[in-house]
Amino acid sequence: MVNTIDKVLVLRTCNPYMTSHNGFVWPRTGDVEAPDWDPKPECGNGLHGLLWGEGDWSLLRGELNAVWQVVEVDPADLVNIDSAKVKFRKGTVVYTGEMSKAITMVLCHQGNFSKMLATAKETASGDSSTAASSGYSSKAASSGNSSTAASSGYYSTAASSGNYSTAASSGNYSKAASSGNSSTAASSGNSSTAASSGDSSTAASSGNSSTAAAKGKKTIAMVSGIGGQARAGKDGCFALAYLDKKERPRILVGHVGEDGIEPDTWYQVVNAKLVKA
Repeated sequence: MVNTIDKVLVLRTCNPYMTSHNGFVWPRTGDVEAPDWDPKPECGNGLHGLLWGEGDWSLLRGELNAVWQVVEVDPADLVNIDSAKVKFRKGTVVYTGEMSKAITMVLCHQGNFSKMLATAKETASGDSSTAASSGYSSKAASSGNSSTAASSGYYSTAASSGNYSTAASSGNYSKAASSGNSSTAASSGNSSTAASSGDSSTAASSGNSSTAAAKGKKTIAMVSGIGGQARAGKDGCFALAYLDKKERPRILVGHVGEDGIEPDTWYQVVNAKLVKA
């Protein structure tokens, strides 16, 4: 975890081969620099991402096997292209992995708390803290045991960090991420995402084509919308809704370690059966 606050964090994604535009290969950790840097405020000739996770989330990869990264950048190397994204000359990759940890790391970083407070966005830090925001593309982040973050509106994001923490977001394409043992992430709306990390954590999403992922031992993931995908950790379970031939809603439950169900693997319903996504 980054401890300095004189640097900013940029959220970005890669394909599984760690390549981006023009075949540039990103490192999984350590220093990275654009070979064709040009400070003009236009797309190209630099490294790109979302500063503090703010901007056009449609520019991030939506595939289930996408690789999420957090890059530490000196503000002097940043160029704002538009409200959708930023580019930078060089930085240091401090995290590569899953969406839930990447989002939580960015939104719950101390530097982001300071920035969010300055711009009147909702944020909270400390045990049993609470943060709430509303409106399109809104963001809420809280840090500390038993903390809560909630946001509402299309493309909204909620992230919480700490044991027994809770993150909840509502609205189409919304995202909720929580980190910590016994944490909970819940999202509502079509194509929404819920992701939690930590033993006994829970992830739940509602809305068609939504996803739920819970990483850790004895985790639970649930999707109540049609056409969703879910995964759970060792000794965990997940539930997926679907429509039968008579268009009646049904639910299939997968128990990790039973009937061939594997841990940390995405599943969906095809012909009334659980299959790998």
